Amino acid sequence: QKLEGKRVMMFCTGGIRCERASAYLNSKMGSDVDGVYQLQGGVERYLQAFPEGGFWRGKNFVFDKREAIGAGNINGDGG
Repeated sequence: QKLEGKRVMMFCTGGIRCERASAYLNSKMGSDVDGVYQLQGGVERYLQAFPEGGFWRGKNFVFDKREAIGAGNINGDGG
């Protein structure tokens, strides 16, 4: 109910989970939402395209040795 009539923007690290999640949301809500959008290629591709961060603020936590990536720090904080 919280999403009815609204545009939904989804993003994830590499874009794969968003592909599945947006398809699921569309199948369940259909025309009840004003559109489901996703960040094509995920946050990683966005930060590659906009090294200074574009509109991105903060860090994106990842599940590998990098731990967290952000603008100007695509190699991450991990060790």
